[in-house]
Amino acid sequence: MKTNRQWLKKLLNLLVIAGSIFIIVIISIELLSSRPILSERFILNSHLIICAIFLADFLVRWYYSDKTWKSVCQNIFLLLLAIPYLNIVYALTPVIPHGLWIALRLFPIVRGLYGISIIVSWMTHSKVTNLFITYIAILFTIVYFCSIVFYFMEHGPNPMVKTYWDAFNWSLMNVTTVGSNIFGVTKLGQSLAVTLAAAGMIFFPIFTAWVTTKFQNKRDQTGNKA
Repeated sequence: MKTNRQWLKKLLNLLVIAGSIFIIVIISIELLSSRPILSERFILNSHLIICAIFLADFLVRWYYSDKTWKSVCQNIFLLLLAIPYLNIVYALTPVIPHGLWIALRLFPIVRGLYGISIIVSWMTHSKVTNLFITYIAILFTIVYFCSIVFYFMEHGPNPMVKTYWDAFNWSLMNVTTVGSNIFGVTKLGQSLAVTLAAAGMIFFPIFTAWVTTKFQNKRDQTGNKA
């Protein structure tokens, strides 16, 4: 019975990861395309299926938990991600305000981040080698998502953002805290610049400490052999 439970949890984890990656692909195509490529029906059906997978994962965690209400509290974030907000809003109203439309388009990014967080948690089982891989994965995820959101918001209003690579270069320069010659003209674009700079100030010292620790351990091992 326990083996079946573990197998089911792993299967749902894999489905959540696959769904999250699929969401990232959909969002990337949708936000970076100059013209609509994916139909509205395809996007709605895809998000509904992925939300169903997230909900199944939540229900399995809740069902096999010894303390059911404690499990709900621990997995409340997963439950919130399982709600198909996009489908609900589209079903309730024929006209969607522009601000809400942008929020609905950007919210699925959180589902993609959840799937990536599962992958990162699997990597952290080894605290030596995989720490660097985890660091790179988190940093690349922040840079990528900030760049596509920046492109989505700034392409058009900002004459400096002509292609996605302008946004990607902007993201790289800001995360290194060097700064870019491109400045956001929208409120969200300006906020993303602050987010990237803060992430850079947090993660690069961690990388420096990791390199220093590895070098120190190597030197200690060499000294012990001598």
